[in-house]
Amino acid sequence: GEFVVPAGGIAVNSVVEMGGIAPNMRVVDAIIHNTAAGASATFDFGYLSGSYGATTGTARTCGADFIAAGDMNATTVKRLTKSVTAEPTAAVGNDTDSTVGWGFKVTGATWAADTKIRATLLVAAL
Repeated sequence: GEFVVPAGGIAVNSVVEMGGIAPNMRVVDAIIHNTAAGASATFDFGYLSGSYGATTGTARTCGADFIAAGDMNATTVKRLTKSVTAEPTAAVGNDTDSTVGWGFKVTGATWAADTKIRATLLVAAL
């Protein structure tokens, strides 16, 4: 998925959903491409709380399951930096929840307008 920061920037602790992981799938790698977001700008990249696709209601949270405090102050490409050994229940065959959301949380500093982040999450069947 791709996210472009709107005019005015995006504040620290904002959570953005980039996609979903279907049941019976396992994360095997992640690739992040980004433009510079500003000094001290970082992000956490991982699984999201709540229901996939939810845009209203309870605030979503984002773990650092894949990347913690990823650097956003320069244009870079990043890969999965953590071993993914414990997928959430819905990602390992629990058919009561069709998908689990994944995305990022803005950390460090507000990201500048027009910053772009492209994320590819590679998954495989269990």
